[in-house]
Amino acid sequence: DVIVDTGSSFTWIGADPKNPYVQGPSSFPTGQEITINYIRSEFKGNVYTDSVTLEISATSQDSLTINAQEIGVATIVTHFPRLVDGILGLGRKEASVLRDKDGNRFPPVFENLYTQRAIRSPAFGVYFIPLNERGVGEISFGYYNEAVMTSGLNYVHITDNPRASNYWGIDASFMYGGRTILNPTSGIIDTGSRSIRMPKDAVMQYQSDTGATVSPKGLLTIRQDQYDNLQTLSIIIGGQSYDLSPNAQVRPRPVSPRRITLVVGFSSSSWDFTLGHPFVQRYYVAFNATSSQIGFASTHYTGSTSN
Repeated sequence: DVIVDTGSSFTWIGADPKNPYVQGPSSFPTGQEITINYIRSEFKGNVYTDSVTLEISATSQDSLTINAQEIGVATIVTHFPRLVDGILGLGRKEASVLRDKDGNRFPPVFENLYTQRAIRSPAFGVYFIPLNERGVGEISFGYYNEAVMTSGLNYVHITDNPRASNYWGIDASFMYGGRTILNPTSGIIDTGSRSIRMPKDAVMQYQSDTGATVSPKGLLTIRQDQYDNLQTLSIIIGGQSYDLSPNAQVRPRPVSPRRITLVVGFSSSSWDFTLGHPFVQRYYVAFNATSSQIGFASTHYTGSTSN
């Protein structure tokens, strides 16, 4: 299993020592070494080209195969989630950390799928669902699955802000309880993040409004009575409000928790905000490399009371 990450463009494996990489007839070392630092973890490894196969679904025999895809094989991985073997990088080519001898950035897997005519467009849609809901999410390569949407897609262009324009970056503002806590600024859509991150001033305002305290692990937490008074957190993108209900603002929790952990955290990146997994499991997100656009639509889980 790998993490689906729209915040990075490079695909790598080898974090799980029980599932070692075995070179096959299509595997060739490039002689390159690579290091990638994430917010809480680090990957170091060697670069290979190899055939990469993506299963369409767990119940189907259909699959997509990319030939001669550049991948990393880990030699050192620190602070990475257990039972996960690596990352499927679905970020934009412009964010690629790997270049060929001529200085050209290596394309991510969805662009190679398109180049090799395995899909009809260098685009993909991400449909996640809350952890405690029945069913499964999906990634659709080359098309968008309108069957899981409950609204049309609202498209916006990639931000012009250079801090986020190489990524799946957008412009947005944030409101809590109907009051602005973050004026229009730039950030990214990052399915690999477990949080919704904002600048310090915005998080401190949110903390003050919710009555949250900071845990020893640096996470915002609230009591049950504070949860009962939690207001809507809204992200305004392209003139459209994408609302996160109180339940969408908290991490999965036991039946009677002493403290409830919020999904909002401090941004430590050059861009101002990150819309991570908690946002994407409430809204369908469509990514298009050709038009440099991102689309958003509601799903049956947008207002779900589960997490």
